[in-house]
Order: sequence, then C-alpha cells, then structure tokens
Amino acid sequence: MRSTSKSPLVQIHNLRVNCAGDRRAPHKPLLLLYALGQLRRGRREIPFNDVKSALGPLLDAYAPPVKNRHQPELPFWHLVTDGLWRIHDADSLERQASGFPKMKALRGSIGQLNDHFAQQIERDPRLFSSVVISLLEEHFAPSTHHDILNAVGLEHSARQTVAEENVDYTPTRRRDPQFRAEVLRAYEHRCAFSGFQAALGGTYLGCEAAHVQWHSFAGPDDVTNGLALEPTIHKLFDIGAWSLTDDRRIIVSENFTGSDATVERIRGRHGKRLRSPLPGHQEVNPEFIKWHREPKLGGVFREPALPL
Repeated sequence: MRSTSKSPLVQIHNLRVNCAGDRRAPHKPLLLLYALGQLRRGRREIPFNDVKSALGPLLDAYAPPVKNRHQPELPFWHLVTDGLWRIHDADSLERQASGFPKMKALRGSIGQLNDHFAQQIERDPRLFSSVVISLLEEHFAPSTHHDILNAVGLEHSARQTVAEENVDYTPTRRRDPQFRAEVLRAYEHRCAFSGFQAALGGTYLGCEAAHVQWHSFAGPDDVTNGLALEPTIHKLFDIGAWSLTDDRRIIVSENFTGSDATVERIRGRHGKRLRSPLPGHQEVNPEFIKWHREPKLGGVFREPALPL
C-alpha cells in the first residue's frame, strides 16, 4: 500500500489508471466519487454488494464499453494500492490462484476510504471540494460532471461549491479561454450535428464548444479539435451515443434508444456528413475523431454503430 503521508490532492492526481495502453479506465475515480458521496452522508463503511450495485451502472454510463460486463470488484480491490481505500480483514479473504479474492469472499467484505484521507477532507470542506473537482476534471468530460455528481450523491455543482467556498483548484492543464469563441465563430453558432442555430436580439445562444478529444486527455484547444453542438447533442457525444467516421460522417451507436421523436432525430442523422466550418477554418482532424471513436485509444463511442 502506498504511503498516506502525501496530501489528498497529490494522491488523487497520482491514481494508477489507464493501465491498458491508452484506453481510459475511470473505475477508481468513479468508486472514489461514490465513496465521497457516501462520506458526505456520514457513511464510512460500504459493503461490497452496495459498491457493486452502485458502480455497475456508473461504469456502464461513463467507462469505455466492454464485450461482457464491467467488473466493480476490480477497483474495489485494487484501489487499496493507492493508499486511499482499505478493505476490512483483507488478508483473511479466500483467494483465487491469481491472488485475487474469490467473489464469494468479496460479497461479504466491507470497504471504506482510508481513515487518514477521509479525516483530512472531512475537516476541510474546501479540500473535499477540490478532491471532487480534481476527479471530475482529470477523468470526465465537463458535460457529464453534473450527471455524475447527481448519480453519486454529490448533487451540488462542484463549480458552485468552489465559488462559495473560495476553493483554489489549479488544473493540471489550463483551458484556452478563446477556444469556445473560436469554435462557435467557425461554425456560425450553428450545431454541426443538427444545424440548430438561434439568436435573440442579435445574440446567438443554444450552442456550446465541444472537444472531440477531451481536454483532460491531451485534446488541444483548437478548432480542429472542436465542434459547435447543442447542449443535449454535446452530452450525447461525450457519453458516446454518436461519433464520426474518418471522413466526418455521423455514426450512431446501436445501443442508443429513447422516445420515438428522439430516436428519429438522432438516428436520422446516421450516415450523414457533419456540417463543415466556414471557409478558412480547418475541418476536425481525423486523429482526434479516432480518439473519440476507438476505445483502445481512449475514446467514448458505444460501439457497435448502426450499419452504414
């Protein structure tokens, strides 16, 4: 187990993730966010079965897709090595030949945040908020933050908490404040997916600047890595409901469902070409598209796609 003498923010930043090449692995961050939500409610000890029930849907929604099923038991066990988590009577759990506990043993086990880590962040609400923000900023797209906070029981916006409590959070990579304006200007404030454009009194509204390759995963603040999208379309893009081919045709996940009108609207764009930016602006770079589409590179697309 790693030393717990480091500050909580350093420990969060040093989480061992992304061990399988470039593929994203937000399993530990999701477990930590869930445990922080439980801690906020005064609950320290969390039975494995509760972790499994809560973490399974979170992994399905916010981790790259897998062929069979996500395994909440992996972060439950391996987070111990980061010095942030402990499992009661871990040494006595019956093991498989590989050394990993047998599922029967895990089902009766209880985990909790490391005492020193939990005490530090409980004493300092600003530090607690900084830890939450760090986990979100370093591992998830901004459009998903609010939904994740709700799902783990941290309903209040992390950014609002920061403003209220003067939390001094320094991101590992600063965002270019001009990115949003440049992307929206390049696409005339028009959604590249749907063509939606709205203005009121000469002021454009209703579209956001989306990163194709996430900023937190080395995506640059550049128009070639940006799209103007409606907020809902943006969120669907960030959770992998749709992506792009290398020649910028829209592909929709076979797993995407919804109301008749929603399915018709989204699936109806499948195979269509993405709207291009104004002349003089470069199209989205295929390398960033590949990152978004291919889980082995880190991407989020929920393959397979509908047939073209």
